[in-house]
Amino acid sequence: FLMQGQVSVRYTGLGALAILSWGTLGALGALSASLPPHLVLTFCFAITAGMGWTICRLTGRTPARLLDRRVALFAALLAAYHIVYLEAFHHADPIPVSLINYLWPACLIILGNLFFRLHSGWPGYLGAALGFIGVGVLIGKDGLALQSSEVFGYGLALSGALLWALFSNLRRHERFDAIASLTTICLGASLLCGVWWAATDAHWPDLARRDIGVILALGVGPAGGAFFLWDLGMRQGHAALLGVLGYSAPVLSTLLMLGLGMGTPGWEIFVAIAFITLGGAVVQLGART
Repeated sequence: FLMQGQVSVRYTGLGALAILSWGTLGALGALSASLPPHLVLTFCFAITAGMGWTICRLTGRTPARLLDRRVALFAALLAAYHIVYLEAFHHADPIPVSLINYLWPACLIILGNLFFRLHSGWPGYLGAALGFIGVGVLIGKDGLALQSSEVFGYGLALSGALLWALFSNLRRHERFDAIASLTTICLGASLLCGVWWAATDAHWPDLARRDIGVILALGVGPAGGAFFLWDLGMRQGHAALLGVLGYSAPVLSTLLMLGLGMGTPGWEIFVAIAFITLGGAVVQLGART
C-alpha cells in the first residue's frame, strides 16, 4: 500500500509539473511575439515529437501512423490552436490574451453539450457564464476605446479556446495509447506548421540566444513536454487533485506576466482571474455530475 501511495504521489507530482509548465505559456508566448509563430511551432512540435519517440523506444510503444485520418485531424487542430494563440500576442496585450485562452473549459462544456453528449447540466452552463463574465470585465474596461487590432487579437485568443475545446472533446473518445498517438500528432503538427511557414513567410529571422531559449522552453514545456507529464499524471496519479490544481494555471500565468512587466496590475485583472478560475471549478463540478 505504501509503494502504491508513493507511486501515486510521484505521478501526481508529474501532473503538477505540467500545470506549472502551462502557467508559463502566456509569458513564453509573449516573449516569442517577435518571431513567426509558424516557425516557432515547427521547432516546438519537432522537439515534442523527438521526446515522444524517445519515450516510445524506451517503453516498447509503437507510434501511431502519420497518415491515419484521426492523427491528421488532431495534428491540424493542435497546430491551428497554437498558431492562433501565438498570433494573438502580435495584436493585443498579453495578459488579456492569456486569460481569454483560459475560457477553453467553458468552451469545452458548451461544445460538449451541443455535439458530444457531455450532459454537464446546469453547473456547466453556469461555469461557462462566469468565465465569459470575467473576460467581459477585463476587456470591457476600455469600452469603445478598443483598437481594431486588439479586437482581432482577442478574437484569435477566443478562437484558440474553441479549438482547444474541440481538440479535447475529440481526444476524450480516442482509445489509442496517448503517448504513442501524441508523438505522431506532434510530428504531423510540426510538418504542417513548417509547410505553412514556408508557403507564407519563408524568411529566416535572426535568432538571438533569448529566442532560442524561448523556443526550447516552449518545446520542452507548455507546448510539448507538458502533454506527456499530464497524461502520466492523469492516468496513474491523483486525477481529482490534479483537476483542482489545474485552476491555478491562469493565476500562475498572470502573476508571472505581471512579475515580468508584461502588464500593469489593476482590479479588473484580478476580478477576471477570480471569475475565470471560479468558472473553471464550476465546469469541473458539472463534468463530474
